[in-house]
Amino acid sequence: MSVVADRGLARTTLADVARTAGVSVGLVQRYFRSKDELLRFGIEYVYRRAEERIDAIPVEPPIREFVLRLMETFLPLTDERGAELRVWMSFVQASLTDPDMAAIHRDATARLLRGVDEALRGAQRAGELAAGVDTEAEAAALVAFVDGLCLHHAATGNGFDASRIGTLLGAYVDRLFNR
Repeated sequence: MSVVADRGLARTTLADVARTAGVSVGLVQRYFRSKDELLRFGIEYVYRRAEERIDAIPVEPPIREFVLRLMETFLPLTDERGAELRVWMSFVQASLTDPDMAAIHRDATARLLRGVDEALRGAQRAGELAAGVDTEAEAAALVAFVDGLCLHHAATGNGFDASRIGTLLGAYVDRLFNR
């Protein structure tokens, strides 16, 4: 994963992966016959790590805090998560032209949207979120906002450094919950 994060998918070769892992190219080819298989492995790792972080968040009131922590799991607030973001961005780019990658992306996004929508509906039931809020639309908007923060952090950095994107997310969630 670190090779794709550092070099990008287009510039990564199986030989690069082997060199970084300290093994032969033949051994890498036993596990990954192509860069696409390598990317699938990398994105599955990224999704698994995100799910582990999400599972570690206590689901308890206030739900606003849970939603904030949930969405923070996707922000590149550590070096490791920054590397995961770069792998994810390579994956998203590949999913534009690869139907198998696109299906993985659609499924993961649908799961995330359902989870955020469920949390927002729970916040409504608990009286933390206004009854008239369209939770499905707000879940999609929140996910898109976080994706945008990640994209701008990775692409520009200016105004989107790690501490700033955390603050921006907090402000967004505050506006959502304080309607």
